[in-house]
Amino acid sequence: MMKKSVYKFITVDNYEKEECFLKEMALKGWHFTHYKGLRYHFEQGESEKVDYRIDYFDGKKEEKEDYAQLFEDAGWTLVTTYPIFDGEWCYFKKEAKDKEVNEIFTDDESKIMLFKKIRYRWTMYGFLLLALIPFSLYTTLSRGTLFLSIPMMILFSSAIVLYIKLWLNLSFKIKRLQK
Repeated sequence: MMKKSVYKFITVDNYEKEECFLKEMALKGWHFTHYKGLRYHFEQGESEKVDYRIDYFDGKKEEKEDYAQLFEDAGWTLVTTYPIFDGEWCYFKKEAKDKEVNEIFTDDESKIMLFKKIRYRWTMYGFLLLALIPFSLYTTLSRGTLFLSIPMMILFSSAIVLYIKLWLNLSFKIKRLQK
């Protein structure tokens, strides 16, 4: 069986793009198996019309079985999970029906809760990163390695811009759903 991996950078605030990407790959006969290190891993097979949905589970380990069963009862198959922070991204798939949209969220409030959860987790990580900037800059400058501090500042600045974009995008999505 042929396998391939695809490097694709999609930020968590745009996970809908990730769902569409996985659906397009399945239509081409590439079936998603797992995600690791910014790479999506696929196995080749027959073309499938499936919808992918992604959720973030941050409950207790004892609750995981009930969580997965809830989705299974609704016809979803858990493809893989990807641990991050204090939880994990869960990738589900379900056969796509013509003119029927498969959704895992039945109301706007559930989606708002997901967006708030993601925004909170990544904001905490962003603040940690922000707190490391002065320490890292001081360390490189005190060693007389100015040439290292410039790339480091570019890296930190890029990360900060990315986190601001993420926070704003999630906030706009929350506001849109609350209206």
